[in-house]
Amino acid sequence: MRLLACLTAALLFAATASAADLSKLKAWEGGATPALALKDISGKDNGLAQHRGKAVLINFWATWCAPCVKEMPALQKLADNLAGERFALLTVNFGEGEGRIEPFLKRLELRLPVLLDRDMDTTKGWGVRGLPATFLLDANHRVRYQVLGELEWDHLAVENKIRELLP
Repeated sequence: MRLLACLTAALLFAATASAADLSKLKAWEGGATPALALKDISGKDNGLAQHRGKAVLINFWATWCAPCVKEMPALQKLADNLAGERFALLTVNFGEGEGRIEPFLKRLELRLPVLLDRDMDTTKGWGVRGLPATFLLDANHRVRYQVLGELEWDHLAVENKIRELLP
């Protein structure tokens, strides 16, 4: 009987965790999609224009931000899970240089595209007031959701929500 009670409690906790994750996805009320056109860590132009017709996740982060560091492997797993789909995942680094970012990516074995917001104008333009901050856009590049703080991006419930935005 105790085992059954423990299993029931564990299942309820798992269901609650899924709901809690999705509750962090807040509907966007910020109006038109802000501009996003930056150089990536390799010096190439990257931004929304390069990902027409794809749903896009944009994550603002920094290497010194503990919650950002914690969620980066989950973002990589999400990108891997959605590889081959009409989906792009872009990370925008908050004011740091390649000398700090490249060792960080290597240490965590991350292959995510990193856009450099050296002067932090893009971050301000998106209304980011804390890190990490993430925005989910549909295939028409309309912002649908925003998340302030970390999220389990590799959680199946979150991935399914993102799949709803795919064309």
